[in-house]
Amino acid sequence: MNGIGATTYSESQKFHIAAVILAAGFSSRMKSFKPLLPLGSASVIETAIQSFQKAGFMDIRVVLGHKAGELLPICDSLGVQPILNEEYAEGMFSSVKAGVKSLGREVDGFFLLPADNPLIQADTLQRLYEGFNLGPGGIVYPVCQGKRGHPPLISRSYRNSILSWRGEGGLRALLEHYQSDALEVGTEDQGVLLDMDTPEDYRTLLKHYGCAPTPTEFECYELLQGNNTPDQVIKHCETVARLSVFLGEQLGEAGLHLNRELLRTSALLHDIARLKPNHPQEGAKLTAAYPEVSAIIAAHMDCPWEPSQPLTEQEIVYLADKLVAKERIVSLQERFKGSVERHENEPEVLEHVYRRLGQAYRIHSRVEEILGESVQTLINSNLGSDVHG
Repeated sequence: MNGIGATTYSESQKFHIAAVILAAGFSSRMKSFKPLLPLGSASVIETAIQSFQKAGFMDIRVVLGHKAGELLPICDSLGVQPILNEEYAEGMFSSVKAGVKSLGREVDGFFLLPADNPLIQADTLQRLYEGFNLGPGGIVYPVCQGKRGHPPLISRSYRNSILSWRGEGGLRALLEHYQSDALEVGTEDQGVLLDMDTPEDYRTLLKHYGCAPTPTEFECYELLQGNNTPDQVIKHCETVARLSVFLGEQLGEAGLHLNRELLRTSALLHDIARLKPNHPQEGAKLTAAYPEVSAIIAAHMDCPWEPSQPLTEQEIVYLADKLVAKERIVSLQERFKGSVERHENEPEVLEHVYRRLGQAYRIHSRVEEILGESVQTLINSNLGSDVHG
């Protein structure tokens, strides 16, 4: 199928094709609402919508649920149809059904794209349409590097099967019953494979898109001062930045190469909104022009890292922050001692404190495993004048 031409949909319209974008979920693994995360000069949801518009597909429906009110103005400004899924808490397949249910008889087929898979090239969409146009495949999949990706282009003839499906596994399981109807279209577009369930996925997406700048030191201080960050908080951030870069350098010598400038700027800005409620998310908004920095700031209080994952700049900034009390480098035990004592009669708060402490210890252990020696010994030997406790 690589020989299919790149004629635009509007130039060769034979079928009425809609695009259904799924943007109703909680984004629980990301810890930030994925459709509104920045991607260059636009948001993720705007990028997904514009992918179809650039290819000439103008019948676009966005399925909304969680934070629908924040996405409605975007749908309105881009001229796309919002579909409200009141049952979005039941999972993604409920959003698939809501989108498919909206398709009238005039629609011959539909693209189905999760909003967190936004980087689809116009040529890829046009090739999928040409495959659908040529037939006989009722389901057309993009395939890159031997793997099927998003978005499939699905005939409306499966509408009733989708709406009546009660089996396990959602749409993927249903479509497996129709493998004989499937057509695969080869593409070099790696965007068909790039979704973003986790912060690490998001950083990969940013790098693929080429929009992962970091602010200069001057810009960092302009941001801190422009947002009235107190001097004592700035001093704390400076110590966290110094420790983050130090740990990054040590890990680099051990073979784990991290972006030291990203470590420095993210740590320097991590508490930019410290005096505001939900300061990690507020800080992420203030630094949205720098998506990688913004993502690290958003996770500096509750880091979603799992031991099966590699360490990134996000985990190092998280750990460094937990090793600094005010502007002093201390042990994890001392850093959390005050919080434990302060909240000893508040079980729910104490649970959060212990969860953060436990995550800090897990990251600390992985760092020591990579370095082959004690983090505290390294800090004492190299940053001794800064260390207390």
